[in-house]
This record gives sequence, structure tokens and C-alpha cells, in this order.
Amino acid sequence: MRAGWYESCGAAEEVFQIGDMPNPVAASGEILVRLYTSGINPSDYKRRANVKAGIEFPRVIPHSDGAGVVAALGTGTSGFKIGDRVWVFGAQWGRPFGTAAEFVSLPAAHVRPLPDEAGFEEGACFGIPAMTAYRSVFANGPVNGQTVYIPAALGRVGAYAVQLAKWGGAHVIANASGPEKCAMARALGAYVCLDRLEGDLEVRLMAETRGRGVDRVIEIDFLGNLGMNERIVADGGGIASYGAASAPQATITLAPRRARNLSLQFVFVYSLRPDVIEETCAGVLRAQAAGALQHRIAGSFPLSELAQAHKFAEAQSGTGHVIVRTA
Repeated sequence: MRAGWYESCGAAEEVFQIGDMPNPVAASGEILVRLYTSGINPSDYKRRANVKAGIEFPRVIPHSDGAGVVAALGTGTSGFKIGDRVWVFGAQWGRPFGTAAEFVSLPAAHVRPLPDEAGFEEGACFGIPAMTAYRSVFANGPVNGQTVYIPAALGRVGAYAVQLAKWGGAHVIANASGPEKCAMARALGAYVCLDRLEGDLEVRLMAETRGRGVDRVIEIDFLGNLGMNERIVADGGGIASYGAASAPQATITLAPRRARNLSLQFVFVYSLRPDVIEETCAGVLRAQAAGALQHRIAGSFPLSELAQAHKFAEAQSGTGHVIVRTA
């Protein structure tokens, strides 16, 4: 099979190789998928670039997400047949070989049916970003009638969170930089988008909620926004953190947290319990079936241009997913 890989960490153009490798074989409990697309997540290019951490395996085929068709079934698998259209997630988590290749074999629990109305490029977006957004929005239960605040509303996860919270019946408040991006957030389903360039977000958020605060914050930068979030969350509300852009540690103000019954939920979908993975994937598919999801594709590259695809994904922000075509 054709595949893209690296054998040391570093800049994309310096470490990526494209070539031929033996086709993987579906082991017991695994499904072999003929991939047509592979999705790039920030974790993929950050891990590849992290020379301090070093490489985990002698050779790494990157990427967790992708879409294609079932090519073979290992013993002990059920629910699929050869030729079924599928999407996959978590392919390279704790494993050397991900989806930047023509084939991948992975546990059946990481394979889901691709809806008829979704193409393979859309299917490569279903995994980590949509799953992270679903878990962030619904980890503490339904949001119908609640106010959900989503900073970074045009990011890969944030854009799905806006759509899923709206689908769940929430009043969605987003923020973005400038009127054009705010218009994009509203098009995704935000009832209100606060322009980050126009002054004090906290004052405007509290005014928007008539002083009550928001029920849930879907947060990409836990430390950077913690001070404000502690003050804007309503009594009984919570913060769901799916990123730590500023730093790996944060100081929480305990007294207001106890007084206002604030809850914290840290979301890392790569290691969710199997039952939570099942619930999360089912929720994403229900939202897709309801027509609630737009899959924003910022760029699509052939496998031969894997390094360029990574560079593009690293450079662009808030415009959508970057896809690698593997067929």
C-alpha cells in the first residue's frame, strides 16, 4: 500500500516520507479498512513536530480519523460486511499506524457506519473533532433550554459544538474575531456572536444573559479564560475543557466554585470508556441524520502532498478541516 510516515519528529517537509509498505492484516477483533480520506487534527501535527518528546515507534503513519470501505473482517467482529462505507477514529492513538495510508486495520470499536448522505471527505471529519464537541456539550446531560457559551466558535471542535448545542435546544452564544467571522458563527447556529475585538466580553456576556450567566462553557483555553469563566457561569453551571492552549496547569478559585456549584469536565476522547464512546458516536450520527451538521473543509490534498497538507493545517485557523486523499 501507499502510505505517508515519519521516523523522527520535526518539521513536516523534513521528516515525512511517502512510499510503499505491506498491507496491514485484520487481526482478531479488528477491521481492515480501505481508506479514501484521512483527516488531520492538531494533535497529529503537534505530535509530529514535538522533537522534545521524541517518536514513540520506529515508524509512525499519522492521523486518527478517516473514511473508506471495509476490506476485510478479523475473527470475532460483527455488524459489518465487506464493502460497507465506514468512518474511523483513534486509529493512531497508542498505535504506530494511522490513516495517512491506503489501508488501516484497527479495533472494530473504532469503526462506525458512514451515513449515505455523507461523502468520504465529510466522513474524515466525524471522528475526534465532532466526538470532542459532542462530549463537551452533552457530558453533563441535555442542554435544552440552557445557555451555552462557545469561545473559538470557528475552530474544528468549536464549530461542531455550536451546531450540536443548537441541535440540542440550547441558546448558543459564540465569540469570534470580526464581523465576517461572527456572521459565519451565526450561520452555524449561534443565536448571538460577540466580536472579541469590540470590548469587554464579560460585561457583554452578562448583559446578554441579563446578569444570570451561562449554563455551560465549551472551552479551548482553560487557563487563559478561567478567571472570566468562573464569574460568568450561572449557579449550577459548568465548564467543559477540551484544550489547554495557554499552559498545562491552572489555579481554581475554590470559594466561588463551591458557592455557585460550578462543575468542571475535562474532555479527552482518545481514552473515553467504551460505553461513553458508544454514546458519543451514536449522538454524532443522530445529529448527522437530523441534518444538523455542516462539515467545513478548508483544504484537500493528495497523499503525495502530505507535508504540504500538514503545513497548511498548522497555518490556517478557524476555516475548517484539512483532508488527505488516500485513493
